Amino acid sequence: MERFAKVFESYGRQFLIRKGENDDGDAALSITTVFEGAEMTVSIGFGDNDDAASKALQVFDQKAADVIGKKFEGCESAFEAFKALSE
Repeated sequence: MERFAKVFESYGRQFLIRKGENDDGDAALSITTVFEGAEMTVSIGFGDNDDAASKALQVFDQKAADVIGKKFEGCESAFEAFKALSE
C-alpha cells in the first residue's frame, strides 16, 4: 500500500504530514497543524522528483514531529509559529 499521509501528536498538537503537489504542480511534502482554528501548512517542494517526496514521507517519524512540536511550544497563533520556524 502506498502511503500518502501520516498523523503525529507532539507537544499537545496534531501534525498531518502529506505527500502531494504544491501550487506549482511540483512534488511536495506538506506539514499541517492548527492554531486556534487557523490551519497552518508548511510545504517543502521537490521539483519533479516524486521519489524524493515519497522518501521524505517515509522517513518522517515521531522524532521529526517532536522537533517541530518543540519549535511551536508556547505559540498561540500561526503567525507566532511561523516566526518560531524562522528563528
